[in-house]
Amino acid sequence: MTNKINSKKSGLKIGIELYEHQKFYVKKILKDIETTNKINYFISLPQGAGKTLLSLAILSELINKGRVEYALILTPRRVLVDQWIEEANKFFYGLKIMKDPKLSKQNIGKTRTLLKHSQAHAIAMTIQSFRNYMKKGYFRERDFDLVIIDEASDSTLAKDFLEKYRMSYYLEGLEKWRNLKLLVFPKDVDESKLENMIKKFNEKLSELIREEPESIEKLQYEIKDPIIIDDPLVNYFTEVLDNEYRTIRRKVLNLLKKLNVKGYQENLETLLRYKTMQKLKKIYGLDEETITIIQVLITKYILIKHLLKWFLYSNREELKRTLLASQFQVKEWLNQKDKKLEKLKEVVKNLLDEGKKIYIYSEYISTAEMIFFYLKKNLSLKDDEIELITGKVEDQYIRLDKFKKKGKILISTPVFDKGTDIPEVNSAIIFTPSRNIERLHQIKGRIRGGEIITLAYKGYEEEIIKQIVQLLRD
Repeated sequence: MTNKINSKKSGLKIGIELYEHQKFYVKKILKDIETTNKINYFISLPQGAGKTLLSLAILSELINKGRVEYALILTPRRVLVDQWIEEANKFFYGLKIMKDPKLSKQNIGKTRTLLKHSQAHAIAMTIQSFRNYMKKGYFRERDFDLVIIDEASDSTLAKDFLEKYRMSYYLEGLEKWRNLKLLVFPKDVDESKLENMIKKFNEKLSELIREEPESIEKLQYEIKDPIIIDDPLVNYFTEVLDNEYRTIRRKVLNLLKKLNVKGYQENLETLLRYKTMQKLKKIYGLDEETITIIQVLITKYILIKHLLKWFLYSNREELKRTLLASQFQVKEWLNQKDKKLEKLKEVVKNLLDEGKKIYIYSEYISTAEMIFFYLKKNLSLKDDEIELITGKVEDQYIRLDKFKKKGKILISTPVFDKGTDIPEVNSAIIFTPSRNIERLHQIKGRIRGGEIITLAYKGYEEEIIKQIVQLLRD
């Protein structure tokens, strides 16, 4: 056993073994690399498949075979950088990963020397850092033998005006690199997005790994019926705003149809971009007056969308700063207790009494912060019992680690919705739901089984949340 281990540069530590489905994929991909001309491997597997460990095992074997000396690992968020480093240290020997080195003009052309000096086989960083280094010319294709892109669906943006799906600004150009690449996706990634990426990276040089072996453990979730909160004023406000929102949106769509402008119906907000409008002026011959009318209408409906969110998701401080706060009924409502927060407190208290660890998801930073301070104060929680992770937080991984060890409640935003697992959690509460089905499944997948809880005001929001619950159940 000792001789076998010592003969390898890198490998799994003693006592660590891959699951059968991970062994299957490692063997399959390594064989394809040796026997085909494929260089891009798209790995799309369900939650619980251990995609990070699988990718690290492939990297380790490629190092042993002499195929890879240095690798680059790219993630959409900082917390995932730390997760990759932790898993490499925890499960492998001889697989050191350097975290986002500070490069300068003096380091240009010395990336491999830097890695060799640190005895690391890989650099892990966010796609934002990668873009900055590429712009400055600090990285070149020949610096790496393998590129791993975690949560790669984030590197393709949603449908966009004339270009349909397109590469993220941060990774544009990477598809031209001739290195080996592993692109890691969740199982629930949009089919069109995945197909577009494969085309972008050259279909002839790409392989899609998407089979689901029987050995992958099926996670058990209980998607509970929504907890309904009765607040007639909220229902009245939201129905009025929704009607106005639909009216304005219909005006914009009718105007675009009249002008024969196509491809923007799903993303009207893109029409506020200066470059987009310049394109439209050239293609459709729009004048400044027409453009101004379109943009004013879109600005109005975006404002209404925000007002809707503030009423539904407890952003009372934002509402107090608007002219609406002086309206009699709104003023009356703002002076009442927040019924949704009160219900959340009740639900959380009951879960804590049952000894459960809780994950609360919010789409918005301001709402996540508000929930954090409200629960901490009203449930008399200690500092180490509740954690908040948002895009504004620098020490995301440290906070996550503290929660896993001692915490009772974790509150987070989309900065945390993909790739980061919290199997210690028993209950997930979706406070402000996403309309994106891919993101909803990612939120669910973070807890590796357990109960999913949603809250909704009776009436307008109730119907929306019931649809979301059904999507999660399906």
